[in-house]
Amino acid sequence: MLCVQRYLLIYFFLGISTLSIAQNNLLSTTAMREDLQFIREQLFKVHANPFSQLAKEKYKAYFDSLETGLNQPLSITKFQQKASLALIPLGDEHAAISIRNANAQKRTPAWADSIATNISYRRLGNTGYIFARSFATRGSQDLLIYERCIDSIFAVIRRDKVTRLAIDVSINDGGASAVGDMIIKHIFPKPYTDYSMSWKRSEAYLAKLTSWGFSDETYQKALPGEILHFPSRAVAPGKVSNPFEGKVIVIIGPETFSSAIMFATLVQDNNMALLAGESPVNGHPTHFGEMYSTLLPNTQLELRFGVKEWIRPAGRDKMNKLVPDIPCKLPVNRDPIMLVKQLRW
Repeated sequence: MLCVQRYLLIYFFLGISTLSIAQNNLLSTTAMREDLQFIREQLFKVHANPFSQLAKEKYKAYFDSLETGLNQPLSITKFQQKASLALIPLGDEHAAISIRNANAQKRTPAWADSIATNISYRRLGNTGYIFARSFATRGSQDLLIYERCIDSIFAVIRRDKVTRLAIDVSINDGGASAVGDMIIKHIFPKPYTDYSMSWKRSEAYLAKLTSWGFSDETYQKALPGEILHFPSRAVAPGKVSNPFEGKVIVIIGPETFSSAIMFATLVQDNNMALLAGESPVNGHPTHFGEMYSTLLPNTQLELRFGVKEWIRPAGRDKMNKLVPDIPCKLPVNRDPIMLVKQLRW
């Protein structure tokens, strides 16, 4: 009997201990509300254009309703889900609130580690096929590798004497927009109109730039909250050794995103070539970019959003959706031969 009582006491204290740990893993309402207020302050002061979808007073009221809903302790995952609702009115497809290192144990493709295979080429009869699966980089040093890779591809294209060229960015989720510019200068020798851009001046992002060793005098001299406008300019592509002079088509798809959309938008808005395939699901031609990130003070969740707004060359008046000139369903098995054969161009 004494032995049974001892075990019961052990289970009792274990139960209290487990309950205590579970409670300690929950976030207090005070901590969550402070973090939500921090999100509001960051978005309103640092984001490129936080009121593009919702007027300031309505956005404030929206935040107030979210804060009222934080009336009981939550796990960090539940709070992340609720806090992420604060980003919906931004209309910023890059914005996110995430748990740091949440996927550290998962093995995901690191496109930036495979530059040589991010841009590949093969010949399909009299058609050349470039598969640009990613524009990802680990830094500016990778741009030289991309440039050498793209130059060598167009040298092979000239040797193959193909008369048509398909450039496939249908699963490209972006990276460095400079990579797309490298492709453009091989297919379009004329000056073209670039994106225009608006940039929000903030103390928080100035501190980021300084920490990265980057200095921009115009940005530094602007007042906090000031929007710096940079109009679109005419880009004169430099001469290349092996320009392609045949017919070009660019293939887009539901997964085309970020700088891959910028590449395809430049092509379409400047009449460089036709777009074929399906419209991207999440990305838009005019969008927010140049990522800023910071940690929420209590939960250490990472908040991420854009400090620049990129406006497509055709301007805001054009529908903010990338619509293919030749709509067609992409093959499920992504067979490039079938893909090119089904196009009528």
